[in-house]
Amino acid sequence: MYYFNKQNTFLDAFAQRTKLGYDKIGSKKPIFWFIIYLLSLALQLAPMILGSIAIGVLVGVYLIATGNMDKLMIIQAGPWAQWLSLITTTGFVILSFFLYVRFAEKRPFSTIGLAGPSKLKKYLIGGAVAIVMQLSYFAIVLMAGWAEVVSEPIHATTALGTSAIGFVLLFLLGFMVQGASEEVVVRGWMLPVLSKHYKVSTAIASSSVFFGLLHLTNPNISEISVVNLVLYGVFASLYAIYDGGLWGIFAQHSIWNWFMGNVLGMPVSGMIVGGTSIMETRLSGPEWITGGAFGPEGGVIVTVILVVSIGILIKLLIGKGVLTKEKPEIEPTTEFENE
Repeated sequence: MYYFNKQNTFLDAFAQRTKLGYDKIGSKKPIFWFIIYLLSLALQLAPMILGSIAIGVLVGVYLIATGNMDKLMIIQAGPWAQWLSLITTTGFVILSFFLYVRFAEKRPFSTIGLAGPSKLKKYLIGGAVAIVMQLSYFAIVLMAGWAEVVSEPIHATTALGTSAIGFVLLFLLGFMVQGASEEVVVRGWMLPVLSKHYKVSTAIASSSVFFGLLHLTNPNISEISVVNLVLYGVFASLYAIYDGGLWGIFAQHSIWNWFMGNVLGMPVSGMIVGGTSIMETRLSGPEWITGGAFGPEGGVIVTVILVVSIGILIKLLIGKGVLTKEKPEIEPTTEFENE
């Protein structure tokens, strides 16, 4: 049996720096996870609603000022409005957790996994990992004859090919915020909070299930896609722990979504945000294998890719001494005191 050694990982920063350790409710282990789920949902939903209202007001004011209220539905469905909604609502989620961590838990926001050296290097490596994983899937479906690149628009109803480059780069920025927001919530905040009162393995499992549940309302959701989303949660947790924080998984998550949808032209969790893509890919193989209308995350090819990636990370964590056969002693650490 292997154990996680939290000492000198970003998980331990929460226990060392927070003024709100959730000790009273944390002692109620059978329901503590559920309380954290509810708190996390509240901290996400409120800013997302506020962000949506803000976008609606801005669009409405613009249309009234220009006398174009008859174009309301067209603008709301267009790429600019979708980009603005994506970056605003998810940006507000990051702001919400920043305020909560800073003023409720009274600790630096950097302790969620933002401290440490080589941030840019980790970000670039995380992006490269995402592209390699996506291209692995893409190569398999093309060689098996389960996909083809087509010239007519399927999902890219707004812009396709060279005409889409501007929007594609714009949505790269949007996904950089969106991917970071989900990582802040689940791996940056929830995972360390849960790991203070549960075993790290239990915290990983619980936070990964929460990540899967967040996507239940996505279009064309299926049993396999839910399994894959939970597996991605496990992968992302292990990646963040191995990488020493969130910068690498920020990029991996963001580039995974962006490259899949806005570059390769396949649905991302059931949709292509903005309807713009460099390529357009038609998936024609068995849906349980390719993912079909949900996109790659709905098929067993991605299941295999994630399982292999998790296995690699486990081996790397063992080599790094974070996973050990000896149950670690609980000792105080001062690594984060001067951040």
